[in-house]
Amino acid sequence: MDYMQYMPYVWALVLVLSVAAEAASPSLTAIWFMPAGFVCLIMSIVSDLGPAVQIITFVVLGTAALIISRTVFKKYIKNTPATPTNADRVIGCIGVVTSRIDNDEGTGEVKINGQIWTSRTENGDTVSAGEKVKILRIEGVKLIVSKI
Repeated sequence: MDYMQYMPYVWALVLVLSVAAEAASPSLTAIWFMPAGFVCLIMSIVSDLGPAVQIITFVVLGTAALIISRTVFKKYIKNTPATPTNADRVIGCIGVVTSRIDNDEGTGEVKINGQIWTSRTENGDTVSAGEKVKILRIEGVKLIVSKI
């Protein structure tokens, strides 16, 4: 059976699926396959190169498009720092332990500015309820504190 007659349809399908995937995604996911698929579509129509050569061409061109686009656009992509939130206001403040902090047991709460936060100590110390702690940072939804 001669598969060569079906290759233009295969590459047309690859092109359509690449366009659909790119349209459905908010980020660049399949854009690199579009030029590679188009070149292979043209190759399958005008040349007698076999499917193996076309597939290798597709992989090489898709990879090259990925590398080139990332290199060219890297300077335009901004690595923005994390946006501070209102929760960041508690960093550096003093809070009161309302529930014993024990990193090994995964327990501990601190009250600060009228709010209760799940807390852990930075160095693994256990802190009893009623003691004061300094908030060092926030990791996820937990305060990382140190005993005063």
